[in-house]
Amino acid sequence: MSDGPHRSLPMRRGWKRVAECADNRAFDAGEIAQAIGAALEQDCKGEMSRDFIDRLSRVCHEEESSLFKGQVRPKLEALRLEAGAGIGHVILDHAIRLAANGRAAGEIPMEAAKCGLIDRGGRCARQVDEHYCRKSTQARAYKVRERVEQGLKGSHIDSVARRVLNGESGKSTRQPARKRRLDDGVKLR
Repeated sequence: MSDGPHRSLPMRRGWKRVAECADNRAFDAGEIAQAIGAALEQDCKGEMSRDFIDRLSRVCHEEESSLFKGQVRPKLEALRLEAGAGIGHVILDHAIRLAANGRAAGEIPMEAAKCGLIDRGGRCARQVDEHYCRKSTQARAYKVRERVEQGLKGSHIDSVARRVLNGESGKSTRQPARKRRLDDGVKLR
């Protein structure tokens, strides 16, 4: 007997924890959202260098104080090699799109980070859903998908993006506590 399909999920530990929480009714939507925030921070920490984040912010803030506006897009394009192939690349693509659409340079890092985190959260939710469809019953997969979507809606992407940009990633977000004993069950309201 298996502990659940989340054990064989080919994703990082944080996303396995999200799937485990979503599969277990003892975890409410807030705890799933907390697990999603922690998983997103782990992804950023594992796939983006601190240098890339600092340079992205510096380029945008220098443009904000510059006398000659409109030079941010070529500077952002120059960060392609530093962005990497993961979530950094997605955030950089969003930053370039925002710059092309005329967004104020000072707002670009935060908005790009939020868009990139939302993209990653949606992509990982679909991956969890697909894995549960293959390894479990259709009804169970539907339930997990629904609970992960609720968690995504309730996750505080703004605060996760702020922590990632400020280098505070992983300091304040923790995974929800495991529910192992009878007294650790569903919270009574």
